[in-house]
Amino acid sequence: MNAVICPKCRIRMDFIAESESTDGTKKVIRYYYRCPACGSRILDSNIETIKDTTTILIKITH
Repeated sequence: MNAVICPKCRIRMDFIAESESTDGTKKVIRYYYRCPACGSRILDSNIETIKDTTTILIKITH
């Protein structure tokens, strides 16, 4: 895996995953790179699930 370098600080960025759940029907997982020095972020991908009564919709963005 290649290291991602912060465009501001020129430091190796950390790869982080965070999840968020709202009202039991929608969940979001975000994968991003964050600089430990300045805190800037670069979004890698976003996974969103929406649950309906009969279906589950999954959206993936890069």
